[in-house]
Amino acid sequence: MKKLFALLLSLAMTLALAVPAFAAPAPVDGAYTVDGEAVPAYTSRDAIGIIGGADGPTAIFTTEIPANVDVDALKTALGGVPGQIGVLVNGAYVQFPDAVPEISSSRTMIPVRALVETLGGEIGYQDGVVTFVLDGYAYEFTIGSTTVTVTPTADNNKDTPKPDDIVMDCAPYIKGGRTYVPIRFISEALGYEVGWDGDFQTTVLLDRAALAAEIDKDFTILNKVQANQGAAMEEGKNYQADLKGNLTVTAFDTINGNKTYTADLSGKQNFNTEAASAQVSLKLSDNVKDELVKLLISANEGDTANLSEQVNLVLDGLEDMEIILTRKGLGWFRMASLDKLAGVDNVWLGLDLGAELSEMAFAQTGETTIGSALTGVLDENSVISVAALGSTVGMMTALYGDDTFTTDGGVSTRTIGVDDLMALYEDMGLSADDMEEAKAAFEEYQITVKVDSKGGVDMTCTVETAAQAGVPAIKLTMDAKQDAGNATLNMSLHIANLGEGKLTLTQTWGTTIENPEDQPPEGSNVVDAGALLNP
Repeated sequence: MKKLFALLLSLAMTLALAVPAFAAPAPVDGAYTVDGEAVPAYTSRDAIGIIGGADGPTAIFTTEIPANVDVDALKTALGGVPGQIGVLVNGAYVQFPDAVPEISSSRTMIPVRALVETLGGEIGYQDGVVTFVLDGYAYEFTIGSTTVTVTPTADNNKDTPKPDDIVMDCAPYIKGGRTYVPIRFISEALGYEVGWDGDFQTTVLLDRAALAAEIDKDFTILNKVQANQGAAMEEGKNYQADLKGNLTVTAFDTINGNKTYTADLSGKQNFNTEAASAQVSLKLSDNVKDELVKLLISANEGDTANLSEQVNLVLDGLEDMEIILTRKGLGWFRMASLDKLAGVDNVWLGLDLGAELSEMAFAQTGETTIGSALTGVLDENSVISVAALGSTVGMMTALYGDDTFTTDGGVSTRTIGVDDLMALYEDMGLSADDMEEAKAAFEEYQITVKVDSKGGVDMTCTVETAAQAGVPAIKLTMDAKQDAGNATLNMSLHIANLGEGKLTLTQTWGTTIENPEDQPPEGSNVVDAGALLNP
């Protein structure tokens, strides 16, 4: 079992490491709980944090694994004080040496000096007037008054000026010789996002731009790749992207003969800065359809008389699909089989995706950096989410930071071998015996990433393992290239005596005179998808 686990973990890690922007460690089972839910755990020599998502934490990184993980223990490890209102600024707790934050009239009030000095500012007090200077501005207010006067300093070089006056939602006061102000005022005045994590009793301040800029200092090479993913879209211009793909899976059978299953994908997308429309086709070989029908029939305990016909109708419909999306968040979807299912012609499903999600879809590809991608998913209402960033960045830096590349003749090269994999295993807490066993299983292990001076990237991967007791030999190869929106991917996986799979993808794009559709054709029958799914 250990051999199988080590091999599967190695293959999962290989695929993760071969995609730099999304590289993440694979989980090792642990017995830790957060809010009563068991979560996998890692060890890390660099930082403490938790990887979390929309459904809660998914992994814990610790310098020393405690017997149990709870909120107080994690808060302490991150520099906070259990039982005390905390302030987390970009992942670090503010230290309050002689006065602590408190809740007053449902507002979080903080000793202003500790926060201002933590952020690198200077603060003074005289005759009931408080003045602090931070980031090119002087802020002045009187105890008991809610009005704050804002004045640019002589060295201010900000493009966007702040208002002359800011009104706090409650008046500052003095307690124990310290001036207390509402934290929401000071954080928003300084440009921070403000969140509240009730589990940790912590106000979370987040400056995504500053965090991203700090992270990006170590990823100038990968960010060239990010900037080169596609040509920047210009206002008033139309673009076209063509995608083709093929997946072939062959199941070995020396008695009855091998069986080969295929899936062919093709797509054409027209888009500009305001709308995008695509025609997509996914064609499955007949034997794939037959297997899917058999699977669904066997899983369906009710009436299956018409199930085969219905399933084939839907699968055939995948061969003719259309999608329309606008920057305002309106979307439509059509497939030919919808007409037969609805009994009318030209049926489109309509959906309001919301402006925020749509803006992300239309964001300029080249403007996304490693830092902005990592900080963009942070939840300002979650200490866990923000704390996880340090661990994620540490892993990414160890794998694909600038210092891991060797540059020669304008080409930067990073090669990850089996020893690099073992180093990651060590950080994840695998024993020396398990690592030695995993290392011995490899016939070959190498991932190579080459980035040219313009950000074009060429990645190759070869992993081959020897057959072991109960585990067949496996060989994985991958070759991917990307340059200014044009990309190719060739991947194969061969499992001895069982089968092999091959995947190819190509994408090309450029300008076109053809406008994208921004709504279904006139006369279409548009059905609200929300009402259809929730009758």
